[in-house]
Amino acid sequence: MPAPPEPAAHEPLADLEAARVDAFVGALVARREPPHLPPIGPVTGALYDRLLPEDIVAVEAALTGSSKDLWEQMTPEHRKVLAPIFAVLYDIPGAVQRTGLVRAAPPEEVHTMARGPLTYGGDPAIADLVVRVFDEAGIGLPEHGSVLDFGCSSGRVVRVLGAYRPDLTWLGCDPNEDAIAWAAEHLPMARFFTSTTVPPLDLETGSVDRAYAISIWSHFGAASALAWLEEMHRVVRPGGALLVTTHGLDTLARQLREDLMTHDSAAEATAAMLRCGHQYFDVFGEDGDWGVKDPGWGNAYVGADWLAARVTPQWSIRLFRPAMLDRNQDVLVLERRP
Repeated sequence: MPAPPEPAAHEPLADLEAARVDAFVGALVARREPPHLPPIGPVTGALYDRLLPEDIVAVEAALTGSSKDLWEQMTPEHRKVLAPIFAVLYDIPGAVQRTGLVRAAPPEEVHTMARGPLTYGGDPAIADLVVRVFDEAGIGLPEHGSVLDFGCSSGRVVRVLGAYRPDLTWLGCDPNEDAIAWAAEHLPMARFFTSTTVPPLDLETGSVDRAYAISIWSHFGAASALAWLEEMHRVVRPGGALLVTTHGLDTLARQLREDLMTHDSAAEATAAMLRCGHQYFDVFGEDGDWGVKDPGWGNAYVGADWLAARVTPQWSIRLFRPAMLDRNQDVLVLERRP
């Protein structure tokens, strides 16, 4: 096969780079959307199995408005997902206690990632993902010990996991003091503490068996991402594991398709991903994110190669699943080496 022709002497290298980036952005827009995960995961399945037949009857009798419409539109399999949520929403006597969930919802002035009738009791879908991913990595949740939700906000995920496995010690930390104060008052299944925006955490070395961080490394600037990886290596015991999610190529593709990002921003992020593997945008400015001010906290796009080169050999990569979180963020499981 003949070698490709050399670029013409008068063709600027910058133009070639711009054309390459534009072609890559176009390919992102055309990128095939990732598949949906099965609706029933280990956590939602376990919560549904705790309900009695009469609980389902009571849920159906209580449904009104949009909740009733949604229930009637769903398949029997998807109704198994909704049943524990609606049991909590409508405070079905006995059913809430059987699930282990808590009905309390953060008020408007307290940070949470989602609100509305489908968020009562927490986020079983993300809890499913945490357990699924640890299982797929061949690690699983520990038989006993502690699990840290790093960047837990007001506890939307750890509250569900604590209900699912009350035998474990669940920890949650976040720099948002109001969210942590609300969670500590209302969610007894976990111990919550306020973290700072820079390491260290108020935890002993090697005191955590598993840690997970949902949509946290997707917001760290490069220096913060590496500093917190070092801190996770300190607090996770040897042989323990860390689950992180990141913005990657599928995130760029989705944001372009849904007009959540301009072509110029996508081109800037794409050029950085091609050049060095990491792009950071300061999107919160001086006001910070719900009052938490940190120059290393914004929106980050992370290439898998960039992360892999920086986590090894301190960690081994047990699993990488592109766009597994909400068909958007990439998911990685890292095992802590001695």
